[in-house]
Amino acid sequence: MSELKNLKGSIDSIARSAKQTGGSLGQFRSTFSQQVSQVQSSIGGSSQRKDQEVISALQDAQKKVEAAAQALDNAARIASAYGKSL
Repeated sequence: MSELKNLKGSIDSIARSAKQTGGSLGQFRSTFSQQVSQVQSSIGGSSQRKDQEVISALQDAQKKVEAAAQALDNAARIASAYGKSL
């Protein structure tokens, strides 16, 4: 039974950490999104290659931050449900 208790404790800890990190990443996502919008507005419709590279890199990062936040939220939800089932 002690192994099951340890597993439950580890799962619960992972769920809490994933939820907390997902929340922090969500806050970062909001700030980052605002900054990306500001850069896009400043660069505007420039057709210079370097400008477009910057916008593309920022948009790619923005999508990946969103995906990471969603993955952490999902992991927290699933781990929490699993921990409760033990």
